[in-house]
Amino acid sequence: MASLLRIQSVRCSSLARGLRTAAALHASGPYASGGGHVTDAGGKFKEREQALEDAYFRKQTAEQLKALKEYMAQKKETAEKIISDHEEEIRKHKEAIMELQDDMSQVEKAHDEKEGK
Repeated sequence: MASLLRIQSVRCSSLARGLRTAAALHASGPYASGGGHVTDAGGKFKEREQALEDAYFRKQTAEQLKALKEYMAQKKETAEKIISDHEEEIRKHKEAIMELQDDMSQVEKAHDEKEGK
């Protein structure tokens, strides 16, 4: 039984030593950065991560631009409607002014005829 425990102890210590060695080699390897983040690793992982990030921001910017264009189109449509309404009101007021001027000239003509008799 003692020999079995000793064998297991040796195996555990060998395993632990092997893991420490592997960790040390990994930490000093060509992709070692100390941070452990994918973009810090360099190489293809960094390039891929950067490409994905760029694509995300391009898509987000495109969506924002699309929303802004739709908003501006709606604002333009509203402004054109307001302008059209105002132009219609101006036309109606001009017609009313013309009618009042016609009425005024008829009143003046009638007044002149009345005084002229």
